[in-house]
Amino acid sequence: MGGPAMGDVARDRAAADAEALRAENHRLETLVRKQELDFKTLLEMANAINERSLDPRGIEAYLIYICNAVRGQFGVTKAHVLREAMDGEARRFVLNERGKTVFECPRDGEFARALALARGAVPLSGDPVANLPEAAQLKALDLETVAPLLRFADGKAELKGVLAIGRRLVKAPFAADDLQMFGLLGSIIAISLHNAELHRKAIVDNLTQVYSRGHFDLAMEAEISRAERYGGQHHSDEVRWVSLVMMDIDHFKRVNDTHGHPVGDAVLRMVAKALRQTVRKSDVVSRYGGEEFALIAPETNKEEAIRMAERLRQRVAAEAVALAGQSLSVTASFGVATYPNDAGDLRGLVAAADKALYAAKERGRNQVVAASGRERA
Repeated sequence: MGGPAMGDVARDRAAADAEALRAENHRLETLVRKQELDFKTLLEMANAINERSLDPRGIEAYLIYICNAVRGQFGVTKAHVLREAMDGEARRFVLNERGKTVFECPRDGEFARALALARGAVPLSGDPVANLPEAAQLKALDLETVAPLLRFADGKAELKGVLAIGRRLVKAPFAADDLQMFGLLGSIIAISLHNAELHRKAIVDNLTQVYSRGHFDLAMEAEISRAERYGGQHHSDEVRWVSLVMMDIDHFKRVNDTHGHPVGDAVLRMVAKALRQTVRKSDVVSRYGGEEFALIAPETNKEEAIRMAERLRQRVAAEAVALAGQSLSVTASFGVATYPNDAGDLRGLVAAADKALYAAKERGRNQVVAASGRERA
């Protein structure tokens, strides 16, 4: 009687051990598959983020792409990248929604230092940020987790920003693996963001924040090549227009001589801002040199370019720089030329627009003059 009973116990124990082993193997296999999937997801996101880091629409468009990718990939309600403010005042990280700043914290404050020391993603309700006022402010915006955007160089960690993430759509808390993923993603974004900033510095004029002369040359060549390639491809009489508007601030030397170069710089920034806010998203505004600006207007014929230049002329004249107890306004002169009517290449188009600009100056300034067509030998 005792022998068979003990045998049953042994068999039951062996069966239980085998079942436990199968369960453990299944757990490990599931863990390995999840790690492989997480790695694949992270690699795909890294490639996509790096590819978009040089988005010609600018860093803001790049950051919007990142946030959309995080929301879609991880199934979260919100995702924001807090970047350092670009106004040159006290350094701080800001979060903007619908064009309005809804959160900001000092770049060197306790919240930023705590995140940098954490070296990874942390819940807003956990250490080391739970008791800081910034954590409560972000939680009030329906955000739950933050990850530092850390870039390491020369043995030092540079905080480039903060990735803030909302709750999961499935209403389950983030696991430790999720936090690790967010931390790694933060490092990837930090490197890409640094590269995007370097690229921007290379193609954007630091004073006016419009494109530089070097970028203008490349963009103009590209637009002319595109127009030359696709013009007439589908219809023999189809023309792909590219217009160039050259603009020069009137009597700018007098501004510098009378009010000083800091005021002259303020005028340049004011004019550049007016141009950026008036043109279309597809247009390219560049500082051509000194007080001269250039506007590339793709798919724009001569008449449309003249109307655009006239809008710009009126906008510039309506702006003013505040001085002590007064304001300073300026006017500008414009020259317009269009490919292929006025020239067949970059050099010819610039020459035609520049000649029209000179004519606007000669005729009294503060006006728009268009090129009259290609000169015949």
